[in-house]
Amino acid sequence: MREIIFLALQDTQKAHWNRSRKGFQELDLSDGQPKTLYILRAMDGCVQKELAKACDIKPSSMTVMLDGLERKGYVRREETRVSGGKRAFRVFLTKEGREMAERVFQLMETIEEECFQGISEEEKQQLFALLRRVRENLNKSCGAENQI
Repeated sequence: MREIIFLALQDTQKAHWNRSRKGFQELDLSDGQPKTLYILRAMDGCVQKELAKACDIKPSSMTVMLDGLERKGYVRREETRVSGGKRAFRVFLTKEGREMAERVFQLMETIEEECFQGISEEEKQQLFALLRRVRENLNKSCGAENQI
C-alpha cells in the first residue's frame, strides 16, 4: 500500500497518544486535564473563556474540565469583570496544581525526546515547517472558522 498522509498522521498521532496516555494515567489525570494544566502553566490567571480557546474546546467543556481539576485541588477560580462589566472567572493554579503542571511539562519533554531520537535538529525543524505548511493548506480549504 502506498503511503498517504492520512494514515501517516493517524498512526503517528495514535502512537504519541498511547505513550502520552500511559504517562497521564501514572499522574492520575484524565484525558483533557494534562493539556489544560500544561497551558495554565504558561497562562496562569487567564480568563476561563480564553483558556477554553487556547485548549480548543467549548467553554461549557472547559467548565466541566475545571470542575474536575478543582476537585483534585489543582485550580481555583476567582470571579472578575471583563469588558462591558460582564462576569467571568480567572483560573489560577494552586500550589499542588503548579507542581502537577510541572510534572506534565516534564513528561511532555521526555516524550518529545523519545519522539526525536535519531533525528537531527535540522530534520526536526524541517518536519515542523512541513507540518505547518500542511496545516495552513488544510485551513485554507476548510475556511477561516475551522482553522487551528
